[in-house]
Amino acid sequence: MTSTRTASIIRTTLDTARLVVLAILLLMLAVPLVAQEPAPPPAPVTAAQTNAQPQAVLTLEEAIRLARINNPTYRAVTNDATSADWAVREAYAGLLPSFGVNGNMNYYAAGEERVGNSGAIVSTNPASYTSSYSIGGSLQLSPNTFLDMSRARANRTATDARIAAAEYSLAADVTRQYVTALRTADEVKLREQELETAKTAERLAQARYDAGAAPRLDVAQAEVSSGRAEVALLQANSAARAQRRALLQLMGVDLDHDVQLTSTFTVAAPTWSLQELQAWATQSHPSITAARAQVSASKAASRAANLSYLPTFNLSGGVGGYTRAIADDDALLSMAESGVANARENCEANNELSARLTSPLPGYPQDCSRFVFTDSDRRDALAANSMFPFNFTKNPASFGLSMSFPIFNGFTRERNVQEARAAAQDASYAARAEELNRRAQVANAYDALQTAYSTVALEDRNTAAAAEQLRLAQERYSLGAGSIVELMLAQSTKAQADQARLAALYSFHENFAALENAVGRPLR
Repeated sequence: MTSTRTASIIRTTLDTARLVVLAILLLMLAVPLVAQEPAPPPAPVTAAQTNAQPQAVLTLEEAIRLARINNPTYRAVTNDATSADWAVREAYAGLLPSFGVNGNMNYYAAGEERVGNSGAIVSTNPASYTSSYSIGGSLQLSPNTFLDMSRARANRTATDARIAAAEYSLAADVTRQYVTALRTADEVKLREQELETAKTAERLAQARYDAGAAPRLDVAQAEVSSGRAEVALLQANSAARAQRRALLQLMGVDLDHDVQLTSTFTVAAPTWSLQELQAWATQSHPSITAARAQVSASKAASRAANLSYLPTFNLSGGVGGYTRAIADDDALLSMAESGVANARENCEANNELSARLTSPLPGYPQDCSRFVFTDSDRRDALAANSMFPFNFTKNPASFGLSMSFPIFNGFTRERNVQEARAAAQDASYAARAEELNRRAQVANAYDALQTAYSTVALEDRNTAAAAEQLRLAQERYSLGAGSIVELMLAQSTKAQADQARLAALYSFHENFAALENAVGRPLR
């Protein structure tokens, strides 16, 4: 009996010592256990931040502003505005006449002019220079001239609407990517919390093993859990950096900068009715506005095609001039002297003919001695030859009015009219399809937002329950009342609850952005 009592006292002493050791361990672990509950620690420094390059603070509004300035795809769309403006100017310029100036200079070598195959020489031409100019203008008027102006204005309106739609679409894309980048950043914080929880379990298992209250298997299992948490944190950091780079790419800026996203979003119950949201979307959504502007442009093109049956009037006019110079002065003087000699011979021949007639020719006989090539004639001939190249002799002005009235052109006109009508109808159908699509998108986004809001509330409750379960499991394991499997299961449940809550939270924000995109206006 004495030995039995002694064994009982020894067991009681050992149990008491064990409880004291566990109490001391609990006091040692109290600080990390309590430190787990407040706000998570800051994210670890990434490789990009270690290059002495501080993070740039970036709000959602600033991201959208920079994207409008730098995004190459959006900037390419905005370039269409310049072309549309010049198309309007060109259409109005149809009411103005067109002008043109032409000029030319030519050189002709000396040669002989022959007739037919006989080779008979008709004349010998010296080398010469010629120059000429012409100034002309025309004005073409038709019913299409006035409808082209209407069509160009409608096309410009459609272009402006497409640019506005592209701008809103860009803002929606940036918002979605910003929310995605925020989500991955919060996932990093969750992974850090999970790692800290796993490290706490590892320290607890090691303490129990050191006290002889737990096998080495518990420590190994806790170490495996910590290693998996480290891998998950590493992957979460990589995903966060990738999403930030995707945001910078969408903004059209360099990818070698790291940014700190500072905009926050709240979760609130939707306060709009579905009918109200659909009315906003069908009235002013940029894509619907662009579709309706395209309908107006297509109808203007159809009206212009119908007027191709009417005549076209063209008014034209112009002036011009020319000059010619002989290249060889000797040849010029020879031609002038030959001309005087021919005039004297003609005069003498007419005098002789008049003398033989019964009734003399009127004005005959004449004094033929006056036809003499003098030095003055020589100077006049040389002066007249100095007109080249710009002392022009003017041609008479010309004016003309013409009318063109096409009768039959192989059904080309009829085909163009039908194609324009079909294009206008297609634009109307496309606008109606866009309205139906927009109403459906608003309804789907509204329903998804309401579901996401309810899900966030449920996941908040589930996360709180999982946190309480983990706390109890840690206490039970530290007191020896629970197993390592129970503790690992509680940690996994808490991690799953945190991930589900994060997914629900950002599902709400993503669906909110989708609803704004579907409605076509900010709702926050």
